[in-house]
Amino acid sequence: MDIQRLLKKRQLNVQQQNALSAHALECTARAWRDEGVPMALRRYAEAQGVDWAATVVLALDIDFPGMCSLFGRLLTQDERFIDFEMDTDAAHQQVETVECWQDVTSSLNHSTRNRGTGRGFAAIARQVRRELLGLADDN
Repeated sequence: MDIQRLLKKRQLNVQQQNALSAHALECTARAWRDEGVPMALRRYAEAQGVDWAATVVLALDIDFPGMCSLFGRLLTQDERFIDFEMDTDAAHQQVETVECWQDVTSSLNHSTRNRGTGRGFAAIARQVRRELLGLADDN
């Protein structure tokens, strides 16, 4: 689908909405793969068994007022969704405290056929990860 055309449309069908959701996730994941995640997150995640070569960042906010220094969501090499919140030093090199490191996989919508909404968030995110990493799709 032509994403630029879809971004300009007002009314979208379910497939178009899912395509825009996938595009947004892909842009985020690609940006963090290209830029690299903060060292504090990288080190902590690796200590938790995360393989960065096969993991994508679905959301990452840094220094958002009133929140932890780093918070967001990862989709790991074994397709587990991890929500995290951690405070770091000012340069984001060292973790000071971890408020949350939680596997939320079971709480997400993995369905590929939801009435009225199409694919669930988790199904779209898994597809984006596979496409970004060049893996075969099993759906």
